[in-house]
Amino acid sequence: MGFQDIMLIASVGGIIHMPNSANFVEFTYQLFDAPDTIDAWAREYLKDGVALAKRFNELGVDAMYTASDIADNHGPFFNPKQMQRFILPQLNTWAKEIKEFRCYAILHTDGNIFPYLEELADSGIHALQAIDPVAGMDIREVKTRIGHKLCICGNVDCGLLMTGNPQQIYETTRDLLIDCKNGGGFILGASNAVQKETPLRNYLAMIEAWKEYGRYKHSTPCQLMAI
Repeated sequence: MGFQDIMLIASVGGIIHMPNSANFVEFTYQLFDAPDTIDAWAREYLKDGVALAKRFNELGVDAMYTASDIADNHGPFFNPKQMQRFILPQLNTWAKEIKEFRCYAILHTDGNIFPYLEELADSGIHALQAIDPVAGMDIREVKTRIGHKLCICGNVDCGLLMTGNPQQIYETTRDLLIDCKNGGGFILGASNAVQKETPLRNYLAMIEAWKEYGRYKHSTPCQLMAI
């Protein structure tokens, strides 16, 4: 395997996201009572994310991603007006800036994002990662709807990777590849991150299915290293 088979991917942020438990209530109130505060935060977060991406680009990183959850299992956290004000314009700008570095721009978000799928696909990003099966996201439908606009990354259930058995993992991965690899625009991976608790035998079962069903003839694997 040569150096050309390695892609470096850095987490840079840049897009605001659902709040964590520490500031959930305060953030939610501010969305309605102090939207100018959210605006200022979104601008600052975007600025910092682009600046960090510039530094990584100078170090030779190939792709940047922002881990910016905008939904949970029940649907989007942000309503349409909030998406149009706080999320989508910033995502458009972020993707444009990343492209100017000649890097790939990747958005990660968990949750059920079906209501905003087309808007995300039109934002200028190169790829959408997670495609959360726990939230009811059918990656096959996602590819049908927006696969002509960007790359789809996923989505072997990371929970199944931890709790299932190798045969289940192999069959799930096999079916996913058979259904999604045709036409390109698909990167196999876990639905979120591969958790450290994942049994090695399960991870290797996913790799074995990929070796058997995932590659085009004469292709070589691409090792992804997140920073």
